[in-house]
Order: sequence, then C-alpha cells, then structure tokens
Amino acid sequence: MKVSLPNLKSYLLLFLSIPFLVFSSPGSAFAADIGNCLLCHKYPGMSRVDEEGKFRLFFINESIYNNGVHSKVKCEGCHTDITEIPHKPAKKVDCLVECHIIEPSSEKKFSHKSVDADMSQSVHGRIDPAGKSKKYANDFPECKDCHDEPLYRPLSFFKKVRPGISEASLGRCRVCHKKDEFIYRFYNHVTTRLHKSRNPINIAEVCARCHNDSQLVERHGLSTKAVFSYGETFHGKAARFLDERIPDCLDCHVNKGQSAHQMLSHKNTQASTNDMNRGKICSNIDCHPNASPKLATYNVHAEFNLKQSPAQYFFTVFFIVLTGGTLLPLMGIILLDLIRRFFPNAVIKRRK
Repeated sequence: MKVSLPNLKSYLLLFLSIPFLVFSSPGSAFAADIGNCLLCHKYPGMSRVDEEGKFRLFFINESIYNNGVHSKVKCEGCHTDITEIPHKPAKKVDCLVECHIIEPSSEKKFSHKSVDADMSQSVHGRIDPAGKSKKYANDFPECKDCHDEPLYRPLSFFKKVRPGISEASLGRCRVCHKKDEFIYRFYNHVTTRLHKSRNPINIAEVCARCHNDSQLVERHGLSTKAVFSYGETFHGKAARFLDERIPDCLDCHVNKGQSAHQMLSHKNTQASTNDMNRGKICSNIDCHPNASPKLATYNVHAEFNLKQSPAQYFFTVFFIVLTGGTLLPLMGIILLDLIRRFFPNAVIKRRK
C-alpha cells in the first residue's frame, strides 16, 4: 500500500502526539480518572448518533465533575463493562452496583441498594404491595429520570454574606486535619446536606417531567397536572423568583426526617399528604407555625378551569375583567393627556 506524503505527515504527527497526551493529561485530571478516560472524553465535540437515531454526547466537563458528589468514584466503578480502550458502546449504568467507596459509618462498600429498597415501597415503586408489577410500570421513574450529576452546594458559615466555602471555617478544620483535599471534600459534602440540594423551581422541573405529561396523568388517573397547578399558586409564583424559602414538592410530599425516596401515596395513612396529616404540613415550624389545620384543607393542586374548579375559574375571570376594565380606560386617558401635552396646538380638522 502506498502512503502519500500528506498522510505520512498526519500519521507522524499523531504518533508524536500520543506520548504528549498520555503523559500530560493524567496529571491535571481528577483523581477518579485512573483509567485515563478523559484522554478522549475531555473533548466537547465527542458525540455520535446511535443506532436508534438519538444524539449521544460523551463529553465530560472535568471542572463540573470534580464538584459533584461522584467525583471520587472511578469511571469504571459505574461503567463496569468497560475493561479496555478503545471500548465498545457502554451498557446502561446500574446505580445499584457496589462502588469502591467505603461508607464510613458501616465500613462496608457503598451502594444505592438501600435507596432502591425505599424506592420500591414508595408511591414511585414499580411493584405493588402484593409483589406484582404495577400497571404502566415503565412510567415510574428510575434513578436517572430524576437525578443528573448532583453538584455540591456548600454553605458559608462565617459571616453568612456569601455562599461557598468559608476560609475561616476551613482554618478550624486544619487544626486537626492536614490534607486539604480531605478537608474540602468533607466540608462540601456535609454543608451541602445542610440545605436544599436544589432550589424549589429546579425540584418542580424534575417532577414536571412526569407530572406535567398529560398522557401520563390520564393513564394513571391523576386529578391534575401537579406541577402546572403548583405554578399557579402563590408558592409556585414565588419559586420562579428563586426564593429558596418557598415550599417545593418535597416539603409537602415527604415526611419530615425521611428521604425523598420514601414518598408515600396520599391514601397511605403514614403519608404527610394523607387527610389525617395534611394540617401538620402547613403548621410546621418552618412554614406557618400555629396555623389552623383548616389551612391545609383547600385544594392545593386545583387547576383554575371550568371543569375542575368552577368557583375559582369564575373568580379568576371576574378579576381579569375587572382589572382590564379599570386599567385600559385609565391608560387611554393618560395617553390622550400625553398627546395633548406634547402637541398643545394640534387640531383634528374635518375633511371638507
């Protein structure tokens, strides 16, 4: 086979660049990249169209990954089927696999199996209490339907004027702990868990992937598009201004002190949204302390349409008409007054 001169130069350049890539990348790559996966996956354009015609992006942003809760997990800890480079198309990640991290309180290898056990007993589990598959089981969420790569959101405890890591707090950590990598990681981990991992509007957007799907809502006999109706309330509108004090879906639908994976159906007497317990949601100390249980008796997820809530619908229409009927004539008068002020001698003459 004959090799042309331009091709020969390309091969030579590629050959010479391999040692540079191999020896320069790992030093700056994150510690979990023992397999040197970023050698290829650091390029933003790395992607392909798969056999089903879907666009797949394989780029890994190193700085974002290093700020995530999985930054210490090796790539092959999740992608267990990849044992060589170049590799074949990776299989779907099994979130229940044991990773190399040792859970410090039990000193056992960490996995998400306990989360899966909680999830299977929740309203989002695919198996019913009798052990049978629920109807439309594929509609119920899997891990990645709700979770992307969670990022740390550390708090600043020093003067509370800015988010992020407080150098003053880190100084106290260094009294006992000597490795900065250890200090930063545990500070991020602990302080992220002390407040919401996402703001209310982000949580609502996650739930909306299913609960605003009209076909899914109809298939499961749900009474409303829950996130849409949340957006129509005072809480939902305030959440759009990124106010993190506003209650989100999890604040009402998860019992205090429990995981979001333990969310129960409102028919379950142990659920926070059960009729017997709803009053405690609004009157808890973080929201409306001392409020009457009656505060929680209104239809929180009412869509203001004629079919679901005729009273609220006509009330809303009345105020829209009242507001428009008041403001529009007033704005007309203001406009005419401005015209007269700018053009005091203007006269509209009739055509002869």
